[in-house]
Amino acid sequence: MARQLARRQQRERIAGVLVVCFGLVVLAVAIIALREPNGHLAAAAASTASELARQSPSGPVPSDSNGSTFPPRGTDPPSGTGLQAVPLVVLNNSTIHGLALQATQQFEAGGWTVTKFGNYHNLIISTCAYYDPSDPTAKAAAEALQRQFPAIKRVEPKFPELPGGPVVVVLTGDYAST
Repeated sequence: MARQLARRQQRERIAGVLVVCFGLVVLAVAIIALREPNGHLAAAAASTASELARQSPSGPVPSDSNGSTFPPRGTDPPSGTGLQAVPLVVLNNSTIHGLALQATQQFEAGGWTVTKFGNYHNLIISTCAYYDPSDPTAKAAAEALQRQFPAIKRVEPKFPELPGGPVVVVLTGDYAST
């Protein structure tokens, strides 16, 4: 009986040690995730950018301040006038291959200037034009873009994880279904 009790206590100690080790691993992962919340953005954008760069003869792929890479756009002067001259960044936050390129072509055909496009991974609920609140023309441009392209469901201020630019359009699956 004493032997069974000793074995049981030993198993409980081992289980306790395993639970503590598991907790430490979870804590370490959480700390890493909190320190680099959008680390997956750069990797995803880099793979898409390198794929797009192979299709484009325009040369090396630049990166923005977040380390995200995007294929370069033409060096022509802005094609739009007024609000349409406000540069756009277009990001695909869906599993639909080529959606950012498709939207870029649509926006440019509508007279807008797109400076960058690529992929993005975040919990975005619907297609949104995010504007830089410090740029006095960005909100008006985002609203004008939404009026011209009703598939853009929302206009909101930018959040820090987005790349630089006065207006960043993040596309979700609802953009492709319109």
